[in-house]
Amino acid sequence: MDTSTLLIAHKVMCERSIRGTARVMGKPVSSIAAAIDRLETQISVPLVQKAGTSVVLTLEAERLSPSIKQLADHVEEIMAIGSRSRHDVSLSLSALARFAHVAETGSIRRAAKSLGLGQPQLARQIAHVESTLGCRLLNRHVGGSTMTEAGKRLARSARALEAVWNELAHAAAGRSRRSAATIRLGSIIPMGHDSFVATLLASLVSAWMNDKPRQPLLVASTTTEGLITGLKSGTYDAVFLNSVTVPTDFDGYLIARSPLSLVGQSNVIGPTEGRDDLARIVLGSSIAVPSPRSGLRQIINRLLAEILTEAELDRLRVIEVDSMPVILNLVLRHGAVSVLPSESVASIRGDLRQIPLPSELALPYWLVSGKNESSRQTARAVLKVLAGLGYGEAAKQHRPVGPGQ
Repeated sequence: MDTSTLLIAHKVMCERSIRGTARVMGKPVSSIAAAIDRLETQISVPLVQKAGTSVVLTLEAERLSPSIKQLADHVEEIMAIGSRSRHDVSLSLSALARFAHVAETGSIRRAAKSLGLGQPQLARQIAHVESTLGCRLLNRHVGGSTMTEAGKRLARSARALEAVWNELAHAAAGRSRRSAATIRLGSIIPMGHDSFVATLLASLVSAWMNDKPRQPLLVASTTTEGLITGLKSGTYDAVFLNSVTVPTDFDGYLIARSPLSLVGQSNVIGPTEGRDDLARIVLGSSIAVPSPRSGLRQIINRLLAEILTEAELDRLRVIEVDSMPVILNLVLRHGAVSVLPSESVASIRGDLRQIPLPSELALPYWLVSGKNESSRQTARAVLKVLAGLGYGEAAKQHRPVGPGQ
């Protein structure tokens, strides 16, 4: 870490703008953004989020802002010692700490020995600090070195800066260890608290806490596209998908197959209507469906191709919504029909009727991992817990399977 980065980060947090900070400090926008990235990496905390042309501080940044201000204040003290422009000066914190050690030992030779460095190397580093600040810090003589007044001021400020930084770095190390130990599991968004996905995830998390209390499990829900992207980028260690097939660049472990039903209000789906009436029902109402990226939509398209002619498909009124709660609301309150997991709608409302679809149209649920050992280890750990809960032959056997199995 270096002094310039600390000054820039503090200025960005005050200005709430990367471009504004660049203008004030006379630096390229890319340099300001890179400084924020460096500090975020060093302390393992995201500090800012983009919001149009400005930035918004994260909650953690708000919490750490007094410490970052302290760091910037100590850097300003150090810059005030020299004669150079403050914005153009940058010194590494390690160089400042080594200078403070020389000041405390009274000798470059003794300081180099205790630090495990070569004397010429340390002497060059001290000379660089003097050159950068534009002032003499040491009076060298045969018996060692004595501090100039500027050197005494620098030693005090360097130790104060080091103390605040070490506190931040120590906390960052703890955050980094916790982050490294956390298993990050992505999942499709559950339809409701009693849906298959919500029930499975709750059971998994509960069993995981009992089985692996020292290895946290973080579960996050998003769209199928977001899950695939996150698995590729390493945001997730493994993901739960409901899809007809698993992309060939991943391993897929079949967890379960969920029966599906055509669902609608009782005035749309009569009490005696069965599968033979599917075509008439879907043509008589709007059909609410998720986007083509989802596994459920793939099965719905397959069903519609089986029960409708080309001309009937052209007449179909399709409402495409990538939100299962919205789709369910369209069914409950606006007379639409949809194809949904049977168990998810069984107890929603008495006037909601469903026509079960054939078992070959059941929706597969997969645990998906990358084809690397780290992701596969995560999958095996999750599968082991799932097998104990009674989910899936693939979970019990801990092996990837093809979508047709």
